[in-house]
Amino acid sequence: MREKFDQKEFEVIGEYPDYPTHVMALVPKAPIQKKFNRPITARENWKLLFNGKKPYWIPQAGFFNCEVQVFRPRMHPDNVATRLVFDAEELPQYESNIAKGWFDLDWEWVDIAGGASVHPGNPAVRDINKWEEQVPFPNLDDMDWENCIAKNKDYVKSDKMVQVGLLSGFWERLMSLMDVDHAAIALVDEDQQDGVHRLFDRLADLYVDYIDRLHKHFAIDGFLIHDDWGTQNNPFFSLATCREMIVPYLKRVVDACHERNIAFELHSCGRVEPLVPALIEAGVDLWCGQTMNDYLRMATTYQEVSLVFGVQLLPEPAGTTAEEIRAMAKDFVEKYKDCKIALVNKGASPLFFAAVYEFSRKAYEQAED
Repeated sequence: MREKFDQKEFEVIGEYPDYPTHVMALVPKAPIQKKFNRPITARENWKLLFNGKKPYWIPQAGFFNCEVQVFRPRMHPDNVATRLVFDAEELPQYESNIAKGWFDLDWEWVDIAGGASVHPGNPAVRDINKWEEQVPFPNLDDMDWENCIAKNKDYVKSDKMVQVGLLSGFWERLMSLMDVDHAAIALVDEDQQDGVHRLFDRLADLYVDYIDRLHKHFAIDGFLIHDDWGTQNNPFFSLATCREMIVPYLKRVVDACHERNIAFELHSCGRVEPLVPALIEAGVDLWCGQTMNDYLRMATTYQEVSLVFGVQLLPEPAGTTAEEIRAMAKDFVEKYKDCKIALVNKGASPLFFAAVYEFSRKAYEQAED
């Protein structure tokens, strides 16, 4: 039986190492994350959840001040081009808002959006059936593995879940090559679907190769792919289209992760709720959806599957007292205690997250390890 919750678990026993300054600049005034006297490590807690057991507490997902050590090495051109480098080195100065990534694509950084995208209007692929002739396919041997391994051997030593991120997946990659309107048509046009299948098949090979090399050189626990499947109101495509065009290739990548004891997270923004069956069929372990999705309905409907839902909350209303915040956290745990969820460290206050830790620890005390 697990040891009972004790207030000593909030004792500070150290600090997690700072992210490099270029990373911290993404979140101004981000506090140093404290390391608390937990009964097990965050990494071990994630493992319990992904293995179908009750965790010691509801884990915290996200980028900063959470229980994930994000690793996006600069050897990957897309990480540099999109300014999503998370590694042990300082990011070089950018001379332009445009930088080149995989497939010889130019990614344009947009300050107001805080992100980068391929500028539409001049797609690299104009005929998906001839994509092999129109864009150079990446070669993983061209990446500086030797330097990456040497510089990041300590960076990936963490008691958090060490997770590599990849931008982009299948749908986003197709959009970046064709523009969104042409990509959407290609998914459903019988005359173009064969070309899409060939591209996705080749992409799956590339992603599996990348995962295999990472697994050999780094002790990673998780792998994340960005693939935004929805707008604010609806998915970009139907469940049937997703099952036919994306799931077989996504499943190959997920299976490759599982064969190496790596958990797979799909980062997919928008109202993706109608496509949850596709996530389940592909074997996805974690999906942290946005607030337009009905977390409680999904988490209670799909209790018997392995998919973990990452719940993101909005900030508490101004003037909410500490007592009220603790009551909200207690109610949150009561609602979700029988579900497979993580809590996205964004929106709610630090007091709320601390209270969720306490109440979920108490709720899971009787669970078997």
